[in-house]
Amino acid sequence: MSRIAVWLNNYNNEKHIAKAIESVLAQTYTDFVAFVFDNHSKDGAPAIIRKYADANPGKLVAIPMPSGLAGIPAMKFAWDYLNKLDFDCSITLGGHDYWPQTNHLEILVSRMEHERRGQECALVYTDTWQVNEDDEIVGRFNNIMQQGGNMALPFIPQWVVTGIDCPPFFGLWNEKVRKQVPIRHTCAGFDHLVVANAALHGTVMWEPRTVLRMRAPLPGSNMELYGKKHFSPAALQSKDRDFRNQLEWLTAMVDEATRDSPAGHRQLLLASMFATYVCLRGYNLSAFPGALEAFNANPDAQRAIHACLAAAESVRRLTV
Repeated sequence: MSRIAVWLNNYNNEKHIAKAIESVLAQTYTDFVAFVFDNHSKDGAPAIIRKYADANPGKLVAIPMPSGLAGIPAMKFAWDYLNKLDFDCSITLGGHDYWPQTNHLEILVSRMEHERRGQECALVYTDTWQVNEDDEIVGRFNNIMQQGGNMALPFIPQWVVTGIDCPPFFGLWNEKVRKQVPIRHTCAGFDHLVVANAALHGTVMWEPRTVLRMRAPLPGSNMELYGKKHFSPAALQSKDRDFRNQLEWLTAMVDEATRDSPAGHRQLLLASMFATYVCLRGYNLSAFPGALEAFNANPDAQRAIHACLAAAESVRRLTV
């Protein structure tokens, strides 16, 4: 069995899928198998994928997928598929993204091996630059952080959720850790919630010697379009259920992280996580029609918000 599973999820990326695949096949580190999950693309992408699979038997494998999966459930399908296989590491690449350096995997494997000499390493991720449809650089993910070994466990989930964005999800994963991560929901924020959960079992490290080129959203993109791309029509009718699923995942992580902490610490961290997430990721509600109104009308949500506001006022008075 090869050492690394590279997996690409693709939907209607006829313009870019060849570049993505070629950036994988060009790697100087060759002990990998690439799995391509095409979600029933309606353009010419499936034919391109078949051409590369036929030309690289055993090295690039096209995996059939169930029909009718939206974007995030399709990611979970690939995630679960890898769980059945036996690899040391895995890494994902979007069907419209690419690695500009041929030593991308070589660098990441070297860093992973170095980190494994100490504390368990969950994943190693890279600098990430956004490019437009013509491969011109248009932005960079600047919230670069790494966990290290000295952070107290109870603070890790909130650190990840507030400190980093999606790039770590596209790093090199230690399969021992990845397979421990429960996929509680196929919800918005899937990428950073997965990374936050993984960080409870190993360190998250940043590697600056190589980069990922990630396709920037098309002009005019917004959360409504994001919702239609990533969720099924039935899920889009769930209003604030998806956001409450995100909060449930956060709550489960706080419970896990504070298992050996005083009960009061757990409550404080849970309230802090809730307040932080509503402020930072509340925009996820706008991906679902009627979700913001439903969340604002939810009695439990209002009680939680008012409790946080009351606590903030008490802290303010305490400091006078």
